[in-house]
Amino acid sequence: MKKNEASFLAPRRQAQAAIVIFIYNFVVRILRAAWPILLVFLFRSNKEQSNTELLMNAAVLIGGLFSLGVSVIAYYRYFFHLEEDQLVIQKGVFNRSLTKLPFERIQNLYIEQNVLHRLLGVVSLRVDSAGSSGHEVTIDALERQDAEAMRAYVLEQKQDDAGTESAEGRAPLTPAPLMQSLVLRLTFDDLLRIGVTQNHLATAGVIVGTVFGFLFTVAGAFEQDLVKTLIERWPMLKPGFWGFLILAGMLFVLAFFLTLMRTVTQHYDLQFFESREGFQLKAGLFNRREASMQKRKIQLIRWTDNPLRRLLGLFRVSIHQAISGSERAAEQISIPGCKTRQVDDVVHSSFEESANAEFQQHTISRAYFTWYIRFYALLPAVVFGALWYFLQEPRFALPAIAFPVLGALYLWTYQRRFRLWLSEEYLKTEEGVLGRTATLLPIYKVQSVRIRQSFFQRRRDLASVQLFTAGGSVYVPFLPLGLAQALQDYVLYRVESRQEDWM
Repeated sequence: MKKNEASFLAPRRQAQAAIVIFIYNFVVRILRAAWPILLVFLFRSNKEQSNTELLMNAAVLIGGLFSLGVSVIAYYRYFFHLEEDQLVIQKGVFNRSLTKLPFERIQNLYIEQNVLHRLLGVVSLRVDSAGSSGHEVTIDALERQDAEAMRAYVLEQKQDDAGTESAEGRAPLTPAPLMQSLVLRLTFDDLLRIGVTQNHLATAGVIVGTVFGFLFTVAGAFEQDLVKTLIERWPMLKPGFWGFLILAGMLFVLAFFLTLMRTVTQHYDLQFFESREGFQLKAGLFNRREASMQKRKIQLIRWTDNPLRRLLGLFRVSIHQAISGSERAAEQISIPGCKTRQVDDVVHSSFEESANAEFQQHTISRAYFTWYIRFYALLPAVVFGALWYFLQEPRFALPAIAFPVLGALYLWTYQRRFRLWLSEEYLKTEEGVLGRTATLLPIYKVQSVRIRQSFFQRRRDLASVQLFTAGGSVYVPFLPLGLAQALQDYVLYRVESRQEDWM
């Protein structure tokens, strides 16, 4: 049945698929929180339980059924509609709440679709707003045309040059046609190349942490003798030198394939579009997401590489918009693999004047190396050297020698490569040792500037500067004090003299 605008102006429920989604989310929460208890039940199912254990099991079962019933009732008590210039949400089972979210405070609207949503033929609409550290509203189940119509209507109402008003004084609740051009589309081969360049060591660390966390949880849930018996029966759990190397190699291979699979599934069929007003990204194999961002809300843009990406000529680009509360990845549009030309297109399209900006280059003081080498090189060398000397353990010799060498090399490289570029309207930084990160932001979008001086810096007339925007911050360490103060004064002057809206 064709939806008309009146269906959004009167209170309505979500699609009936929301009941299935509520139940699914409830089961997932229970499994995540109570899987150790479930393991205990599984392994002790053939043992006689005491009266106390039976009462506890009954209490858990009754509590779970009660929560499940509340989740179903919550669906029938959840209503939403559009009223003049605001989104209205009514919800609650025992305590009813009424939320009115003005369009002007809405930061963005995201359409998301996981596997369950796709099976049920619905999408989720997530609304982020200013003045909230979390997501203000999530409508779990809507038909796609309804979600797209609501998003288009709200975004259109937020613009001063909104479309033609209807006879009732409001724009029709139908998606406005957008003139979009495709900037980038990642093929399967592109995703494989991008997956190879990801941080596989981080994935390996997650695997190790997950395995040890599981073992400690099981050890706490069962008798300690059970875990001890497993370790005694599995000699691989206590490997020697070569066994350790084999396990490390297997761990790296597993981390490589998991990272590759995560990259492909997360960014599958990634399409990045540009329109006159902003950008839109669509990506995902199992969990399909659609994110849009208005250009006027973009605060800063970052692009990063690493040795493998540099070899393939790729950058990871993240576009940060105005956010509230703590910084979250959901407030970014992130593209894992862009060529240099595509990075330039995104940057110059977002900040048009940056293409012709004339930048003046600055570096940070060598005192950065002098200060931090004490903590990242000399102090670890003293600690491991003392352990080596007093305990007569040769294994401490390697870190006692490696820390000062690697630490000094890292700090020296970082200090020499850090660059600060300033123009009349823009500030740009570039930093990194193995990987490099570049950040560009318009000066008038800076909200505050903080100058900090340690005792060491005061003795040498140095200072560190941190510039805060609504989409993140930029940190510049160990500048000459005069330059740091001049930078602060100029940034504040440009912010006060520029009449453009930073949002």
